Amino acid sequence: MIQSASAFLAGQVQEDGSIVQGCYPGLDQEIQDDNMVRHASAVWSLLGCYQLEPEPEPELAERIDRAVEYMLDRVVYDQEGRAYLYEEKDDEIKLGGSALAVVALTEYMEAFQNETYVEVCKALGEGILSQQDQETGAYYHVLNSDFTQKEETRTVYYNGEATFALCRLYGLTEEERWLEGARRAIDHFIQEDYTQYIDHWVAYSVNEFTKYRPDDTEAYVFAMRNALENLDKIYRQETACPTYLELLMAAFETYERMQENGMIVGDDAREMLLKVIYARADRMRTGYLYPEYAMYMADPQKVLGAFMVRHQDFRVRIDDIQHAVGGYGLYLEDYDRLVACGLLEAG
Repeated sequence: MIQSASAFLAGQVQEDGSIVQGCYPGLDQEIQDDNMVRHASAVWSLLGCYQLEPEPEPELAERIDRAVEYMLDRVVYDQEGRAYLYEEKDDEIKLGGSALAVVALTEYMEAFQNETYVEVCKALGEGILSQQDQETGAYYHVLNSDFTQKEETRTVYYNGEATFALCRLYGLTEEERWLEGARRAIDHFIQEDYTQYIDHWVAYSVNEFTKYRPDDTEAYVFAMRNALENLDKIYRQETACPTYLELLMAAFETYERMQENGMIVGDDAREMLLKVIYARADRMRTGYLYPEYAMYMADPQKVLGAFMVRHQDFRVRIDDIQHAVGGYGLYLEDYDRLVACGLLEAG
């Protein structure tokens, strides 16, 4: 499923590096959009698939390079040398775009074992910090193209994406200012009780943070609350909702790190977490375009092996693919440890 969905995603990359956003396959209606937040997340997803392959296809690397260059052409700099990802369609700068550009570029350097984009990542990081309140840890979400403020809050997901990016920057440079910014944001998440949002990006960010601060008890407690207090809702969710598996797998990795550092989580909590992971991994298959589903679409071969959102006119969009591939990618990566912890018995 990961391979076929990633092949669909790679096929959306055009000669100029732009990425077709997706389609409504029932009518074979293309989604007319050029969203750079989704573009950056799709690049990250393709890089994850590239690293999973024992012998990656050169064509995939070429498509990734084209998509990265397209994204970099839309990076703009202010007078202080801070960088941001510019959204031409809306003539604005979105925090989530800059953040996911950092995530994609750090993943690129990890995949290809180089330091090509260190400086642009650091400049994007400075841009992210410029949108963070240094006292409260909250972020300002959207700027105009002249870097003036436009919209304080656009979507809650930008906050987790930005914090995840800062943690990735620390992993790249080991410069404390990135992790300090991430910690301010986590304090804000705790104070404002972000567990209410069931936010996978928050789970990603806190999991990444604890890699570098394995003794931060407060961060661990928040990470576990973000998962455990939402398990019943996640378990009962009838739709595929791939972001839930991403959240759960990030929480599982955080749980494992807690165990390694001598912090005990009760057996009941572990068993329930495993039960819901098993259920979500199974439920997500209802969003996969098996031949038996694809054959009802206007052009079955075009979407065969991709992921869809059934309750939104069977939408196939690149961010939906990214979330599904991301969740299943972590599930595959951690599967042996999940089984060792009792996944099959809990399921």
